Amino acid sequence: MNQGRQQREDTAVTAAMLVAAAMIANHVGGRATRDALFFSNFDITAFPIMLIVASLLSIVAVVVFSRAMLSLSPQRLVPWAFGASAALLLVEWWLTSQSSKVAAVAVYLHLAVIGSFLISGFWSIINERFDPRTAKMRISRIAAGATVGGLAGGILAERVAALLSVSAMLPLLALLHLFCAWRLRALGPVAMTASPQANRDPASDFQPEAHRSGFRIVAQESYLRSLAVMVVLGALSVVLIDYVFKAQVVAAYPQGEELMRFFAVFYTAVSLITFILQTAFGRFALEKLGLAKTVATLPAAVGVGALGMFFAPGLASAVMARAGEGVLRSSLYRSGYELLYTPIRPREKRAAKSLIDVGFEGLGDALGGGTVRLILLLGPQFAHPTMLISAALLAGAGLLVARSLNWGYIGALEKSLLHNAAELDLSQVVDKTTRQTMMQTMAAVDLRALGLPPVEPMGSQTPTYPDKEPRNVESETPPSPLDPIIQQIVDLRSEQPELIRATLAQAKTLDLPLVPHVIPLLAWDEVCPEVIRTLRRVAPAITGQLVDVLNSQQDLAIRRRIPRVLSASPSQQAVDGLWRGLNDKRFEVRFQCGRVLAHILDKNSEIQLEREQVFSAVLREVSVGRRVWESHRLLDQLEDDEKPSSLVDEFVQKRSSRSLEHVFTILSLVLPREPLKIAFRGVHTDNRNLKGTALEYLENILPETIRKSLWPFLEDDRKPGGEKTQSREEILANLMNSNQSIEVNLAELIKKSG
Repeated sequence: MNQGRQQREDTAVTAAMLVAAAMIANHVGGRATRDALFFSNFDITAFPIMLIVASLLSIVAVVVFSRAMLSLSPQRLVPWAFGASAALLLVEWWLTSQSSKVAAVAVYLHLAVIGSFLISGFWSIINERFDPRTAKMRISRIAAGATVGGLAGGILAERVAALLSVSAMLPLLALLHLFCAWRLRALGPVAMTASPQANRDPASDFQPEAHRSGFRIVAQESYLRSLAVMVVLGALSVVLIDYVFKAQVVAAYPQGEELMRFFAVFYTAVSLITFILQTAFGRFALEKLGLAKTVATLPAAVGVGALGMFFAPGLASAVMARAGEGVLRSSLYRSGYELLYTPIRPREKRAAKSLIDVGFEGLGDALGGGTVRLILLLGPQFAHPTMLISAALLAGAGLLVARSLNWGYIGALEKSLLHNAAELDLSQVVDKTTRQTMMQTMAAVDLRALGLPPVEPMGSQTPTYPDKEPRNVESETPPSPLDPIIQQIVDLRSEQPELIRATLAQAKTLDLPLVPHVIPLLAWDEVCPEVIRTLRRVAPAITGQLVDVLNSQQDLAIRRRIPRVLSASPSQQAVDGLWRGLNDKRFEVRFQCGRVLAHILDKNSEIQLEREQVFSAVLREVSVGRRVWESHRLLDQLEDDEKPSSLVDEFVQKRSSRSLEHVFTILSLVLPREPLKIAFRGVHTDNRNLKGTALEYLENILPETIRKSLWPFLEDDRKPGGEKTQSREEILANLMNSNQSIEVNLAELIKKSG
């Protein structure tokens, strides 16, 4: 089943690469054809007017396309749009023989309006077809296919201009769009599990919000507003340097075929450099820089390029600046920008993405065209420098917006996790801990052959007191009447469960002198529930005593239950003691301390912990070897009707490793609890979409040092039984050398044998 799914995924990625290649080949070849046709028939000063007209048409068209994306899925709409674009290109080819000026305007408007929508629609399909994590892993391959297509499109345009004519490129562009319409069908639907919830139409989740338009979605979502602002600033700044660039080119190459060959060579070189950059650094940038910094490379390049053109005017600097913008836009920026939409819910994405990609970019183009027209009034001597300084300032503003997108992206991921929580069918959850634990291995080994006695379950013995021999209560003479407190102490030390329960039941408020005699009873399973309830009633008054016992060297059976009592004392003193308990040698103590810390922080929001200290505690837990990680188990099976709620529910808890649950519990002390809880559930499901979203959220929220150490425990799918059988001596040596907590355990066993 997994193999078949993997084959479908590979087929979909291959189809996406081919479509991206043909689409960008059309885009690059079309831009060279568009610019050559337009500047052969019109003066450079007409360019801002055409840009404004095209931008306004784009804004109108995006309203139509956004509504169409809401009523139809991108997989249904976009292939038809590619087919319609191919038909229009053939009509425009015919127009070149009738009126070259009309054809030039038609081609410019067509590629500016419909071309942008097609690219946006294609990436919408990719964002919906793959979950966030798969998209992040595969996006570089798809983007590499796009850059190869750009290279091929540029070469094709140059050869056609040299051997035929500018207009001869139009039917070839039509064939490329027809190919895109055909191959998009091979992407197929999103692979889901067979659960009823997973198979339902994703759009049905959003019926309550079906009335929201793309404009309203963008207006109400701060994250999408930031994306829109970044796109507007980027388009506006690029228009300014693009005008200066094309003015330099038209002055140097006035003829149509020369213009097309120049633009073809230029776009080909840009595509070649883009391919090299994307192949060498695409995935590296996403993994090391993150999405926000990867996207920020574009405004940074525009700003540097504008300043370079200002201080070194001329065609060479213009070519370098425009090429730098084109290279980064089609490589690093495109890889990161498209991933910024992956956590957005499908219905909102369909409405908002085309609006931002086409509408807001068109708005930026229109503002840029208007700005150019105004600046041209200053005269040729001041116009170009003013445009370049303005472009640098706008790029700086865009850089600030881009750098701020990271937390918005994480917030969108959190919303996506919360929304998908209902889809997380617990019947799909599988156990990631596939190897036998160290304790299970020990249980299978003949300990007597190792010179060790059998291990008896902890908590099965009654507590013993060094100063007192076991009593034979039936043979004793009834004692004389005692002081009530002394009588209660005697009863508490009687080793008679019923008498102890009766004594605890009588004490509605436990007298403080009795506390030292009640705490040791935590080790006795038979009376422990009553002991915990009694101590909880006075926990705020005895927090210091409880913390002292927790952080002492007393019996593990007592210390592991102290945190349950401290859960009734949501104070800073309790938190400090529990925090020290996270450094305990025994995992069970650390586990219970972590759970109760999370419980107290839920009840008392005024208590805060330092993020770096919490991350250090997590790092200690994840820095152990796999054997130690999988050996961690809770020996205490005591049922507690008032135990603090765990980060995970019972179903996942039974299938998850305790180590992983403990790590997530500690993380919840400083990270958003509910998204973290859903992420924990998500990594245990075989639903690829939900798991991908969960892993993507964790990748972005966790510090790199923790992520590197934790990741093998989240994604290691090795099956048990793969290791070479070891001798008993080797097993014992490995156990003693694995971890300090295991050494303590073995030391206790050796002591018992002794």
